Amino acid sequence: MLRRQLISALQQLADPGYRVFASRLIPGEARLLGVRLPALRQLAKQYAANDWRALLAFPAPAEASFEELLLRAMLPAYAGDTTLAERLRYIAQEQPNLNNWSLCDSACATCRFTQNHREDVFAWLEPFLHSEQEFTARFGIVMLNHYYASVECWVPLVIQALREVPQDAYYAAMAVAWCACTLLTARIDLHDNVGMELLAPGYLPEHTRKLLLRKLRESRKKWSNDKIY
Repeated sequence: MLRRQLISALQQLADPGYRVFASRLIPGEARLLGVRLPALRQLAKQYAANDWRALLAFPAPAEASFEELLLRAMLPAYAGDTTLAERLRYIAQEQPNLNNWSLCDSACATCRFTQNHREDVFAWLEPFLHSEQEFTARFGIVMLNHYYASVECWVPLVIQALREVPQDAYYAAMAVAWCACTLLTARIDLHDNVGMELLAPGYLPEHTRKLLLRKLRESRKKWSNDKIY
């Protein structure tokens, strides 16, 4: 009954025009209903205030829409009546469903509770960061990018973590490049010293380094010629 109510709510929020637009941004994603992200977040907050555990008591069904999968991942992040350990346990349960860049990145952006628990969450992220699964690794990296890369005391650990992440898969490598770009463009004193390390040939895999250089150009960061090899 509860899931049927959720599906009905999602269908009412669906915008066919937005579905067409979003489908162009996520090639191959056939599960989209077309619910805009602000509306989906508002719905997730409503369920997180009441029935979120009941919704997550069973695995997501094979026919679940993109929006249902994302909402499920948002619920423990938004819930107020929980502990950090329970919150993280439910997020880990839902993470395997975040199997494209949009699901992964939107779920990470919801985990703002991390700002108050960086030490514990960093330890929890370790298995994600060493995973050979493309979007499991990306989840860990994007979490670092959102909540650690711009915090000076965490920069050395983030740099080390980026080097250890398996980077054969494109979306994992792109996340590493994105996070490294955040490190290099954040305005904290330490970054002038670590720039050479991240950009030097051999520190990151060459395909990741090229992605990083592209991200830096896109960010319009003005690096002098002696800083880019």
